[in-house]
Amino acid sequence: MNGRAAFVRAMAAAGVASALWACLTVQAEEKRTAPAAKSGKVVGIVTDRKDTFIMVKPEGKQESERFALAAAGGTVSPTLQAALKTVFIPNLVALKWQRQEEEPVVTEITVVRPKTRMGTVFGSVVACELSEKTKSCYFDVKPAGGQGFTECYWPRFIPNQGGFDKDMIETIGKLNVGDKVKVDWVCDERKRAAKLQVLSHAPAPKKTETGKE
Repeated sequence: MNGRAAFVRAMAAAGVASALWACLTVQAEEKRTAPAAKSGKVVGIVTDRKDTFIMVKPEGKQESERFALAAAGGTVSPTLQAALKTVFIPNLVALKWQRQEEEPVVTEITVVRPKTRMGTVFGSVVACELSEKTKSCYFDVKPAGGQGFTECYWPRFIPNQGGFDKDMIETIGKLNVGDKVKVDWVCDERKRAAKLQVLSHAPAPKKTETGKE
């Protein structure tokens, strides 16, 4: 009797496991075949712009996404062309898109402009780059307390230095992701850091047993 009971319990357990596996398989298949969104809205930082597309790093993400400016073989609409004349790297923009031929195509874009020409922001550095190779010099700050979107800051252009503010470039080169900062900024066609103060440094990266990060 005990042998038969054990057999019944084993078969029941096998049935539960089989049903669970089938359920997980169906869920995975549904997720894999879920249709892509037909349209959407994005707020993010412009990282590149060409004649046929624009790259935007959406709020909360580290990688930029590509949005076509017209469907394949088409031309950019006059309305969008006019709007794009006001868009510069690395503006904060709000855009709307529709999927056409499996590609998100911009239908509307607006620069999210500050209400004043200068201001101060407290927040955390979420990205920074100083590269001679790519000629990049910027840092992204997420405002403290969720008060606003992440924005990108470049150095000011100093005519008598013949280029960007050298002191600011040096300061940006010392930044690390996670640093808490205070930024006094000014805005022309872009937001630029007039003064940058590190309030607290992010913890140093942990090292492995070999001494490598």
